[in-house]
Amino acid sequence: MIARIFVVLACGVLTGAAATDAAGAATARAALPQVAAAAKAWQSDAALTHVSTLDAAKDGKARSWLYTVYSAKARKSAIVTARDLAVLLDPVDRNTSTEPLPDHWMDSDKALDAARAAGLALPATGVGLGLTTFGAGPAKRVFWTVTVMTDAAISSVTLDPASGAPVKRDEVKLK
Repeated sequence: MIARIFVVLACGVLTGAAATDAAGAATARAALPQVAAAAKAWQSDAALTHVSTLDAAKDGKARSWLYTVYSAKARKSAIVTARDLAVLLDPVDRNTSTEPLPDHWMDSDKALDAARAAGLALPATGVGLGLTTFGAGPAKRVFWTVTVMTDAAISSVTLDPASGAPVKRDEVKLK
């Protein structure tokens, strides 16, 4: 049976008006203390390796964020879901990312500001964001990728996670 750790977030735990709103939508960094606590309760050496959402609003907030954590000692990953001010941890049978993210990365609202500055047109909702490590060791690089999909195309911009500088822009025409 899959072990689950459930941590209810108190409204006063999240700081800053920009981090969360009354409906429970929050930026990627808003639930990090609770995500870290759930991850450490699961495995003491658990480290954050990936952050994503498929349904951010244009202000960089989403009601649901997925955080992948990895335990090198246990050689296992878990997905921590932050949804509507609650955190749920589910161990998984695959290890999709094992390299820890650095501590210094811009929050999702700033990543969307950088994506807009790079020319990406953002819809009101349905923006995909992913903070991901590529490579390992000294060659590893971390990027924010912001993706939007319309009936005609899938467009994305890849950003430096600390400065927001554009690294790459992609567009795939669907029609």
